[in-house]
Amino acid sequence: MSGSQIDLTLRVPASCRPGQQDRTKRLFSESVEEYMDCIYRLQTECEVVTTGEIATYMFVSPGSATTMVKKLADLGLVNHVPYQGITLTDHGKKLATQLTRAHRVLKRFLVDELGLPWSDVHELACKLEHYVGEDVITRMHEKMGCPHFCPHGSPIDPDQPDPSVRLQDAEAGELQVYRITDERVPFLEHLESIGLVPQTRFKAVGSTKIDSLIHLLVDGSEITVGPEVARHVWVVPGDFEFPD
Repeated sequence: MSGSQIDLTLRVPASCRPGQQDRTKRLFSESVEEYMDCIYRLQTECEVVTTGEIATYMFVSPGSATTMVKKLADLGLVNHVPYQGITLTDHGKKLATQLTRAHRVLKRFLVDELGLPWSDVHELACKLEHYVGEDVITRMHEKMGCPHFCPHGSPIDPDQPDPSVRLQDAEAGELQVYRITDERVPFLEHLESIGLVPQTRFKAVGSTKIDSLIHLLVDGSEITVGPEVARHVWVVPGDFEFPD
């Protein structure tokens, strides 16, 4: 051995070696994926998605949003007709739905398998969704028994028909919480404190039109909620049957 040359090559993936990260890069950058996720979410909230709405959602300047939208159009991910809004192309929608599914599976995994609080997994899932491959996401989903919903009630399958309406648009009567679209920690903690979590049954007693307050009966307690809760809590009728 004294006269032979020892092979000291490290047996590590290329992406772990200095200067070699580009060998395992995803097809699109994290920034591009974040904007695609933004546009996909906005499309469920607005009839027409504008650069101004994107800027507000992403906390960037209108100029930065316009520059990125142009880049997304050049990549074939969006269609942008000035003054008519922004829509996802078929390719763009496929990317956005993959990211959305990954996000929802990761949230479910963080809550069910790691025991993290349901109110505080959104941000971590947002980071992880850009680095976990679709095959791993599928295995995680299968490992958990293929749950239908994320902890905040959104279907794991983004293409699943949505039967819910905003609480503010629901008729008075027996209802159930279907999904929650504001995933800020304080907001989710507030909902948990008053018992309005996904699949909770409650009764909408009535509303006060002048100040947009809605009066509820939740587990025997009288609760009054304002416009923020009424906008971001989506509900279904009390007799709706959730899949097992």
